[in-house]
Amino acid sequence: VMIYEVAKPTFSDLLGMQRGSSSDEFWRGITFLGSGKGALAVILKHLRQRGIITSKLDEILVPDWLGYWVYNQIQTYAFPAKSLSPRTRAVMVYHQYGFPQNMDEVLAEAKKRNLIVIEDCAHAVFSHYRGKRVGWMGDYALFSFSKWVFCLALGGARSRDPEFENFAAQEVSQTGRGLTALKDCAKWFYESGRARKFANYFISMSYALYQRALRPGRLAVRLLKAKLALEIGLRQRRFQQFRTYTEGLGLCDHLEQDGVAPYVIPARVKPGRGEALVAALGGAGIDAGIYQFDINRNLFSPNFVPVVAIPCHGGIPESAFSTIIDIVKKANV
Repeated sequence: VMIYEVAKPTFSDLLGMQRGSSSDEFWRGITFLGSGKGALAVILKHLRQRGIITSKLDEILVPDWLGYWVYNQIQTYAFPAKSLSPRTRAVMVYHQYGFPQNMDEVLAEAKKRNLIVIEDCAHAVFSHYRGKRVGWMGDYALFSFSKWVFCLALGGARSRDPEFENFAAQEVSQTGRGLTALKDCAKWFYESGRARKFANYFISMSYALYQRALRPGRLAVRLLKAKLALEIGLRQRRFQQFRTYTEGLGLCDHLEQDGVAPYVIPARVKPGRGEALVAALGGAGIDAGIYQFDINRNLFSPNFVPVVAIPCHGGIPESAFSTIIDIVKKANV
């Protein structure tokens, strides 16, 4: 069964033999950190230093369907809440699966309520909203690069606050290199598929260290810069290919036509056909599933509907992606 998030690591990855590059402009303003969860921890620490978060009773408005480790990370500094209250200090704007939230409405509502906007770009490293790159519209943004390509465990953060970069660098300087090695080793075991039971235990234990393991590994950064531009281009192309070959089936009517690099493609299948489609994909060796997707794209007034998450990452051969499209078409005609 194909790995769900990224292509499996190879020994050439560990030897740093990957070739490729990305423009320095792509990374401008982003501070590399040990993980996406670590990036969130640094952002929340900075909000605490600024006096915006004063205690764990202060609240961060969060969307449905985030990974529970994200909620756990927030609880170290504040309380993850599902509704607004007088204690709400910030909002987590989740660009789910790479598809941007309606930022005009979100930013207007946040400004009206005097709330800090944290853009969660774990699924959206290079998507755009009305010509603007996501992650550059709110007060803060966090990234989880290892969800995109195998680069051990690696994340990033940015802020419009000019003091944030120095603050993040100071936090990184206090991290021992041993923690970096430990979390990266756990990530390699998990993504390689080796010793699966041990790998699951190992990665779960390592998550508890992510808010402290803030130093990014040099190999991780090198792998990311070598791989990401090609991966973004491939996912953009596959999204267009999927749209073209499923046109008229209504699978992507809730999605924009361009400007996104999808983490997965959230296909809105006909009622009652999701389970059969997932089973058909599984029979062909494709790991897919039914998830909830906010078609309103608005944290303040969401409307979650079931979708089938179609994988489109670089670990899938072209022939296999064509098979995925064929299976999807047959299930929805």
